[in-house]
Amino acid sequence: MIPRMRFVISSIALTAAAVIVAADNSQSFRAGAAADYTHQSSQQVTIGAKSFGTEELVSDAFGKKTTLLKYGVLPVLVVIENKRTKTLDLRNLEVNLVAADGRHVSAVNPEDVPYLGSHGKTGGRQVPLPVPLPKKKNPLNSPEIVSRAFAAKMLPAGDSASGFFYFEAKPESGDKLYLNGLRDTPSGQDILYFEFPID
Repeated sequence: MIPRMRFVISSIALTAAAVIVAADNSQSFRAGAAADYTHQSSQQVTIGAKSFGTEELVSDAFGKKTTLLKYGVLPVLVVIENKRTKTLDLRNLEVNLVAADGRHVSAVNPEDVPYLGSHGKTGGRQVPLPVPLPKKKNPLNSPEIVSRAFAAKMLPAGDSASGFFYFEAKPESGDKLYLNGLRDTPSGQDILYFEFPID
C-alpha cells in the first residue's frame, strides 16, 4: 500500500512539474518598452520595433521547435505606446517591411503563417506563392505564432500594446518598418505615419 501511494504521489508531482514547466515556457517571453528598441515618436505616440532575424532570437520568443527563419518568415516585434489623452484606433493599421532598395512586403495574417514555407531555398525577398506544409509536425504551426501576434485594435490613453508582425522575407541590412493607419478617436483623424530603421 505504501509503495503504491508513493508511486501515485510521484506521478502527481511529475505531472504538476510538467504543467508548471509548460506554463513557464509559454509565458517566458515579455516585450520591453518601446524605447528599449529602435523607436520613433510623433504626436505623443511612440513606436518601437525589433527584427527577430536570428535563430537565437526566434527561439527565445517562440521556442526551439519554431524555425520561422528557415521557412522564409521574419517576425518583427512592435510596441506602441499611446501617451495622448485620447484612445488610438488601430483597426486600419498598415505595417510593411521596407528594404534598402525600396521593396515593400506587407505583414502576413498570423493565421496564415502555417501555410507558408520556402525551406530556406529561395533567394528572393518574398516567397511568390504560399506553399502548404504537412499538417503533422509543421514547424510553423506553433500556437505562440498566433498568441504572440500583435492583436490590439484600440489603444486607450496612457496604455501600450505589443506583439509580432510576420513577413515573407529574409532579414536584410537597411530594413525599415513602415506603419500607417493609426487614427485618433473619436475624430478619426490620421496620426502621422511612422518609418524608421530596425535592427
